[in-house]
Amino acid sequence: MDALGDVRYDDRFRDIAEDNLRAATLRARSDSRWFVLRVAYGRETSVEKSLVAIGIEAMVPVRKGPEYRRRGRIIPPSLLPVMTGYVLVRCLHSHEAMLGLKAVEHVVDVLGTCERPHMIPNDEAVGFMERALAGDFDWGKPAGFFKAGMKVRFQSGPFARMKGIIISCREDGKGDAVIEVDMFGSRLPVLAPLAFLEKV
Repeated sequence: MDALGDVRYDDRFRDIAEDNLRAATLRARSDSRWFVLRVAYGRETSVEKSLVAIGIEAMVPVRKGPEYRRRGRIIPPSLLPVMTGYVLVRCLHSHEAMLGLKAVEHVVDVLGTCERPHMIPNDEAVGFMERALAGDFDWGKPAGFFKAGMKVRFQSGPFARMKGIIISCREDGKGDAVIEVDMFGSRLPVLAPLAFLEKV
């Protein structure tokens, strides 16, 4: 028990987290900016579903992954998130809402800070989703020649206009690259489709 009687610390913490999360359910205007959540690898879709289930606007653009061949059989491509480890959300910005989003299971952080989160204009987020639906970021779509050490700029997605250096990628212009991006005072490795990138 704590000083408040029979209310335990865990229960109080859960109540505070739920109050903060309620702040994130306040809808923003349809032309408002989107926030970027960093989530655990492979949990993008489950985080999106959890957020939508409680009334928070969220999206994870998807694309066709690689085709595999096993024992003479072709395994068709499955749908994968375009940006591994990221979910886009839109709500009214407040410190409480950002803290509430951070408390959702499998959410690692809000990109930026709770006071000054990284935001994407609505037209860019919608364009990103439309390009994903059109297949522009599919794994097998050739994107030109890239190699490790090359300086690049993101053309679209959560990191549009940011610059980075390719750490590793295939040299046939297909698939993904690991890019080191200078962001918010630190270097962050990002896994992204080569189709996102342009040479600097």
